[in-house]
Amino acid sequence: MGGSGDWGEFDAIAKLFAPLADSPAALNLQDDAAVFTPPAGQDVVITTDALVSGVHFPENADAMLIARRLVACNISDLAAKGAKPLGCLLTLGVGPDWDEAFLSAFAVAFGAALSDYDMPLWGGDTVTTATPFVSLATHGLVPKGQMLTRSGAQDGDDIYVTGTIGDAWIDLLTHGPAYASPQPPLAFGQRIVGLAHAALDVSDGLIADLDHMCHASSGKIALDAAAVPLSVSGRAYLKQGGALADLLSGGDDLQIAFAAPPSAAEALVDMAGETSIALTRIGQFTADEATKYVLLLNASGDEIPLARRGYRHF
Repeated sequence: MGGSGDWGEFDAIAKLFAPLADSPAALNLQDDAAVFTPPAGQDVVITTDALVSGVHFPENADAMLIARRLVACNISDLAAKGAKPLGCLLTLGVGPDWDEAFLSAFAVAFGAALSDYDMPLWGGDTVTTATPFVSLATHGLVPKGQMLTRSGAQDGDDIYVTGTIGDAWIDLLTHGPAYASPQPPLAFGQRIVGLAHAALDVSDGLIADLDHMCHASSGKIALDAAAVPLSVSGRAYLKQGGALADLLSGGDDLQIAFAAPPSAAEALVDMAGETSIALTRIGQFTADEATKYVLLLNASGDEIPLARRGYRHF
């Protein structure tokens, strides 16, 4: 991990982050790069996410929340690709208030999160900045030629989603568990390789992310509003007058939405049970060059208008 700064960067690397680099690829964090050789028959999957203070986490967020969300966002991307974590590169944008105590707490939580997924730190960078941020580039492995993409949905495919939707949006203000400690369905994502035709992680909101699948796969999705899985908190939110659209567009669910043929239904249910994942069929994909987006339908089959479809980065 290289970088600039007179804030004790190399001491911080040696004390806080070198213990997390338990892999030959990391070269003990004493070099400017990492090196690895992928196993035969495997493709390398690479993804990255950056979280900025005041945008992706509250300005006063504690180090544990930031570390857990950073790792989970990246693991969620790998899960949706069917990949197994291999290693990662961390970039820290250290703000004025991120002192040694904060960085120590971050390193402990970051290390625990990496351990959960058996993923070593390979290296990274450190910089000082007025607005704090963290960024992680994660590498994973998937059987050659079998990475799940957004573009493979086929006419007549069923659309599924794991877990429940909307909890992270509800928990955002209170730092509840769905927001503070998300748990992407990594093992399940690896199991559906070769069975699902297309997949993505639900990060910008269920509607917006499925819109991406529609666009990439050249078709539309008829989404059954009543079928979308909600938690006790989600159902309570609706009973209190909240809108379903809020839950479907809120983002940060870090679940997997995917398309699979009807013939795969029984196998998918078995896989969900074996990996202790809740799985729900929520709609159907239809090839359609003219209508490449999600149609949210009520019980009568009428489209429910949506003023907001998901999180917009710009």
